[in-house]
Amino acid sequence: MSARPHSGHPAVGAVIYSPGQAPEALMADFAAELAGRGFRLGGLLQETIRAKDGRKTDMVVTEIDSGRRLSIGQSLGKGSNACILDHQALAEASGAIRRAIDIGVDLLLFNKFSKSESERRGLVAEMQAAIAVGVPMLTPVPGALIAEWNAFAGDHADLVAPTMDALWRWWGARHLVADLALGVGDGAARRVVIGLNWTLVEGPDGVGLAQTPERGAPGCRAVPEAGKRAGTSLRELAALVHSDNPFEVALGVAACNAHYNRFDLTAESGNGLDGFGGIDGPAVVVGAFPGIAERLPGAKVIDRRPGPGQFPEEAAETLLPTAEVAILTAATLANRSLPRLLGLARHARVALVGPGAPLSGRLFTYGVEASSGLIAEDADGLARTVAEGGGARDLKRHCRPATVRRSGGGR
Repeated sequence: MSARPHSGHPAVGAVIYSPGQAPEALMADFAAELAGRGFRLGGLLQETIRAKDGRKTDMVVTEIDSGRRLSIGQSLGKGSNACILDHQALAEASGAIRRAIDIGVDLLLFNKFSKSESERRGLVAEMQAAIAVGVPMLTPVPGALIAEWNAFAGDHADLVAPTMDALWRWWGARHLVADLALGVGDGAARRVVIGLNWTLVEGPDGVGLAQTPERGAPGCRAVPEAGKRAGTSLRELAALVHSDNPFEVALGVAACNAHYNRFDLTAESGNGLDGFGGIDGPAVVVGAFPGIAERLPGAKVIDRRPGPGQFPEEAAETLLPTAEVAILTAATLANRSLPRLLGLARHARVALVGPGAPLSGRLFTYGVEASSGLIAEDADGLARTVAEGGGARDLKRHCRPATVRRSGGGR
């Protein structure tokens, strides 16, 4: 399973670096982290070989798909100031780029946008091909070539600082849901219940919940494959997060939570709304949690159906960017608004709270500091409550509250 197919303008990132500070190791580490989470990568990673005096003696690229290492440098001798790039060897290495474009990887890495590419040689044709078909790409670019890069990439590219934090911000919360789904194992779903308010998936090691979507019109809307979901692998169900059917999306989120919110998970207890302790700065809450006014006096509350003193969901555009703390209902995961809200709240400490919150550290690199959800203690009782239309308070009778938290407060 890979991330959702690309659409719209492709994500194009340029990691800008200063002389003598090529981000080769950083690119390799970022690629390894993404690959370890299950994203499909392709392209080339570069390692520059230098002599003890700092002189560049070789450049070696690694094909991400095959692991093959190729020298793209040529020996010119100590007295030469010419570029050591071997264009014939680079042309051979470009096969890894073309293969990645053909299969539509989640991210295509180029070893470098160099002087050769700025002169419309090297791998520039492959870069143009990736942009044309919409494959996301990332490449290091020397600071001295920013003007040439901008002339090549135009308005489609983002300039990225050479840090892991900046790379994750560029990768962005739009990949969060896919990331969660990619981490789900193959254990079979034992039980699937789509209730009036909540959707439940029980796996071999835990039970997951997600808020059932509201019906847009009177009448019954059938869920595809009804009666056949139990026995399906959690991994297959989790892939439904990419469906166009909101009921299947809820099933996908619940399957993710059945994997992460395990019966034996060791986590903090307590109400997620209390996770940040005393809050001095501006606080914004998305979702009208019961008792929120008493728990967080002065917090601005945004809700789809705002009550007295609350704000409509359109207010998120102006309130979240200035918040120091943002508490987001986990329902935003199933209704697909979470990535946008995380982007708006990128300067805030963020907590994800609710029965449908995944207890997974995969959230942390996307800007979530704490995730507070539920761990089932009575799976049968929980399933009955969901089937009989129970609300959030009813679910808690069969669960224990739990919170996972990013250590150190950083990304």
